[in-house]
Amino acid sequence: MVRQEPPEVYTESQMQYVGMPIGGITAGQVYLGGDGQLWYWDIFNLQRIEPGGPGDKFYLNPMVQDKSFEQGFAVRIKKLIPTTITPSVKPLRKGGFRNITFRGEYPIGKVTYHDPAFPVSVELNAYTPFVPTDHESSDFPAVVMEYTLTNDAVIPVSVELLGWLQNMANFQTAASAKGTHKNSIIRSENTLQLKLSSDVEAASQDLPDYGNMSLTLLQGGEAWATPMAPKDIVYNLPEVGPLKDTLATAGLGNVLTGAIGKEIILNPGEKRTMTFIISWYFPNVHRKESGFHHLKNREKLRHYYSKKFTSSSDVTRKIIANQKKYLTATKLWNKTWYDSSLPAWFLDRTFINTSTLATTSCYRLDDLTDDPDNEGRFYAMEGVYLGHGTCTHVFHYEQALGRVFPGLARQLRTQVDYGLSYKKEGIIAYRGELSAMGRHDGRGYAVDGHAGTILRAYREYTTALDNRYLEAYWPKIKKSIEYMITHDQEKSGKPDGILEGAQYNTLDRMWYGKISWISSMYNAALRAGAVMAKELGDKAFARKCSEIADIGKKKIVDELFNGEYFINILDPGHPVPPNSNIGCHIDQVLGQSWALQAGLPRVLPKKETVSALKSIFRYNFHKDVGKYLDTATIKNVRFYALPREAGTVMCSFPKGGADKAPGQIQNEWEKLVVGYFSESMTGFTYQAAAHMIAEGLVEEGLTMIRAIHDRYASEKRNPYNEIEYGNHYTRAMSSYGAFVAASGFTLNEPDGAIGFDPKITPHDFRSAFITGGSWGTFSQKREAGRQTNTIAIKYGSVNLSKITLYAESAQKRSVSLSINGKKIPVRLKRNESRYDISWKGTDLKAGDEIELIID
Repeated sequence: MVRQEPPEVYTESQMQYVGMPIGGITAGQVYLGGDGQLWYWDIFNLQRIEPGGPGDKFYLNPMVQDKSFEQGFAVRIKKLIPTTITPSVKPLRKGGFRNITFRGEYPIGKVTYHDPAFPVSVELNAYTPFVPTDHESSDFPAVVMEYTLTNDAVIPVSVELLGWLQNMANFQTAASAKGTHKNSIIRSENTLQLKLSSDVEAASQDLPDYGNMSLTLLQGGEAWATPMAPKDIVYNLPEVGPLKDTLATAGLGNVLTGAIGKEIILNPGEKRTMTFIISWYFPNVHRKESGFHHLKNREKLRHYYSKKFTSSSDVTRKIIANQKKYLTATKLWNKTWYDSSLPAWFLDRTFINTSTLATTSCYRLDDLTDDPDNEGRFYAMEGVYLGHGTCTHVFHYEQALGRVFPGLARQLRTQVDYGLSYKKEGIIAYRGELSAMGRHDGRGYAVDGHAGTILRAYREYTTALDNRYLEAYWPKIKKSIEYMITHDQEKSGKPDGILEGAQYNTLDRMWYGKISWISSMYNAALRAGAVMAKELGDKAFARKCSEIADIGKKKIVDELFNGEYFINILDPGHPVPPNSNIGCHIDQVLGQSWALQAGLPRVLPKKETVSALKSIFRYNFHKDVGKYLDTATIKNVRFYALPREAGTVMCSFPKGGADKAPGQIQNEWEKLVVGYFSESMTGFTYQAAAHMIAEGLVEEGLTMIRAIHDRYASEKRNPYNEIEYGNHYTRAMSSYGAFVAASGFTLNEPDGAIGFDPKITPHDFRSAFITGGSWGTFSQKREAGRQTNTIAIKYGSVNLSKITLYAESAQKRSVSLSINGKKIPVRLKRNESRYDISWKGTDLKAGDEIELIID
């Protein structure tokens, strides 16, 4: 039974760990605390934390809200009209108001402040421009702080809202910098801005924290500002006052904290909104202090935002110049996402990890030499400061980037995977130019990541406007598939759909033998290759891929299905490496999971697949992971689920085999790697749970995802930071795949085709959807023998000519389609309960609506 619960709202006792990434994607990292305070500022190109340990450091000891420098907001009651009172001020953070609540709806954090003894209550919406399908409108190095003040008194109130910001330019590199701080007040039309910079010599302009920040009030008319906050506006807020000359001995003079404020009069019950924007511009990510990896042309690399903007003032100016495009669209997306029949907690959890794009796990780069490998390049670590990337065997699990920002995902395919990482023999190097650092046998590729990249290449084709992307890159894509086919035939002499020999993979060791999950990924890549080849008229290769995949579909079942789930067959010639052996492995049918995500023909039969998924839930999911670990033969080194927490372990051994699975452990690294089998890592869990939902095992899939949600409850750790080998692990972006599965969404935009098959409350379903260049709401209602479906476009545009839907029964019915109320003639193909509906084709834009009725 699907649990319908009210949206989660945190109170002050639940806020100490809350940190929602709130800046633009690939623009640095800033957290919004549960009390509305901004914290964990990682924008200065100075490594903010030391990850340390084997990777579970911050799961065991979550970070708590801290204060890096002086920044905040407050409200001050100037007077109650007509009665004058002593000025009273409250900071908009913990300790300021008696009652504070937080509701996180990434990308918007919603905070309320109320105090029975204070006449004004406050609501905060904090966010940055975030527009799905438009990554260029979602990467502002800025935070919008939108405060709505309400007079709860019965008489008019004069109230002041003020914000302050410390000058952090060259603050942490002061010993090396020569120059002075400079705070400037800038009035422009109706805005008032405090710009904080450092006036330093040329040599200091290459330091990591060289740059500037701005605090801007959009309703700047009749507002005041000061470059250095004097004591007479302290109002019991010592952090607003002038600081000591911390850097005077280093030549920078006073460290300035400036402030902006505005007084307004509110009548009883009246609301007024004032909006601040905090923006930043610190481009020097190439510095060694940043924790960034040593990529090609590193000394020439800068944050990509430095190519788009000239300063923090420019960042703010461009947001203000087109508020409808950036701010209104962000709020519309937030409303569209949560206008859903799906449980609020599920909507939260499946979208939360999209925020990983707004952390220092993810970067976009400007190469000062305009090197085509690097210019505009997207780069991801596995987790914050850990794991060289963009690692194919980790990143292929993600579905958030590919679905929410498909253009950027396509650029990653073309520029890196089939660009910088691509080798002439068809290999996709799995860590780009850093691949030589991996532990492989010289073959040069991670087999699972290679197959996953082929699948992503297909997914990115389905979100493209036409065939041009596929036509341009098909020779390389085809070659990468052929490389896997060559691998397949090495032992048997001809491809049979099961890989053997050396198979390096995401579990960080070389495996040997017949491995169900890796071969299922290979077969899924073949299915993708067949569809792409057919689309381009390469009939011979399409036939070849399909024939091998058909053989593999049968052979994997015949050789690797034990009657309950899929296993591996060990290679007796290689007893040293690990292998999950006859264990029940969480990824055993991963290729079929990917096929469903991408709308491809089946890789494995449904009956055996469902049996395997039921086994994963039966044997790998535990209500108390601690009890499982107490008796597990293979001990984990890292903990991503603790005793009395529910979780899904990577591999259980209900039929034995745990003695052979480790191979021969010869050092601490190999002990750590084998310990993966007993870990509960969220990214793997999401893909398995999404697969369960897609195959109809809805309760099982939701239960596994809910366990993750509960482990990351705000009382225990940061709900926005899923950890696996470091903070904000990119594999966790697989969570979006569970949302795709819940709606049964499919897309082939070049073909004008879209489809839905809701798995959760299909009788009354509503959810968002995203195409390559649009998004909107899909709904389905079934009542009195009639099914009504609507597709409402909220943003962007899309050309559609085909829709696939599923009716409640297989009986023959009639179909009618109308667009904006006008009936359109259709063609119908029906296969039992599946309805393929097509028409001449229509260019749809925001405001357009399709209605389909199946009677």
